[in-house]
Amino acid sequence: MITTHLDDVAWPEAQPIAPERVLSGSPRANTVVLHKDERSELGLWQISPGEFTTVHQGYVEAVTIASGRGRLIHENGTVTHLRPGSVAVLEEGWAGRWVVEETIVKCYAVVSVDA
Repeated sequence: MITTHLDDVAWPEAQPIAPERVLSGSPRANTVVLHKDERSELGLWQISPGEFTTVHQGYVEAVTIASGRGRLIHENGTVTHLRPGSVAVLEEGWAGRWVVEETIVKCYAVVSVDA
C-alpha cells in the first residue's frame, strides 16, 4: 500500500509547460508518480496558474482535484469547473484546455487504451 499526505509530498522542481501549448501566463507543473506499470500510472500533479492546451491520445485519465481552482474547457466549449473534490474523466481523444486560476493539485489515474 502506498500512502501520503499532500503536506508531506516532496515535489520535484516544477517544469514549464511546453511554450507551444501555453495560451496565457507561465504555468509550471510537477509530478509525483505513486505507481506505474506497462498500462497505467497513478500519481499527483501540481500546476501553477495559467492557460494551456491538452490532447489525450492513447489514454483515459481520471482526476480528482485535491486543492486549487480552475476550469477544463473542452474544444466544443463545454466547461467543467474545478475545485477541491471535483472528479472528472477525460476520455481518449479529449481535447481542450486547462485554465488554472489558483495552483491545482490533482490526483490522477491514467490508463492506456493501446495496451
